[in-house]
Formats: sequence, C-alpha cells, structure tokens
Amino acid sequence: MFCCSSRDEDKGSRPGDRPPISRDAANPQGNGRPVGVGIVFQPDSTGALHVKSLAVGGPAEKCGQVSIGDVLHEIDGHHVYRKPVAQLAPLILGQEGTVVRLGVQRGNLQRLVYVELRRGWSMVQ
Repeated sequence: MFCCSSRDEDKGSRPGDRPPISRDAANPQGNGRPVGVGIVFQPDSTGALHVKSLAVGGPAEKCGQVSIGDVLHEIDGHHVYRKPVAQLAPLILGQEGTVVRLGVQRGNLQRLVYVELRRGWSMVQ
C-alpha cells in the first residue's frame, strides 16, 4: 500500500500499533515536511496502482474528483503507470498548498481523467 499523505506506517511501524496518520497531521505547525493529497494506493498483480481509499477530510476527498478504483497513470506529466512506489512519493509529496496534477484511468474510459489537487494535511483511516 502506498499513501500520498506520507503515512508513518510506511516507515516501519506495524499495522495496529497506532492509527495511521500522516506526519503532517501529527505536526500541524508544518515544519517544511512534505505533505500529500490523502490517497491510499494498492498495487494489483501487474504493478498498476489503484486508489484503495481516500483520507477523510483530505485534499482528494474534499475535491470529490478522485474515485475508489481509479488507476494512476500520470503525476505532473510524468508517465508513472506500473512504476515502483518508491519513485512516486517524490512526485506526489510536496510543500503544503502546492498543486499536483494526477492522470487516472476510471472504469472503462479510454482516456485519462486529470485531477488537480492542492497538497495538504490529512488523516488516513
């Protein structure tokens, strides 16, 4: 699983130790740490990343334009379909208030749907 909210669980803590929360929500003063857009991705057997969930109150949920099941193809014009998760975090995470543009495939649509999200704090459920 990959979370665009820089979730601490990806840093070695075990699920169940504490509720997953973005580093940034835990430190609302914001100390220059990168923030994300509140999306949790789940890779499928081919390596494609599907939107598994949206952080409650996070940028993606507030925007209302990202759907569960969307498949990530582009981040700010970079083709990222089936790229390793480690290569995606630097593209999605950024300074609070900045905008990231995601290109996702939705359902059976033959074209990508583009969504611009303003990076911000979010709680991952």
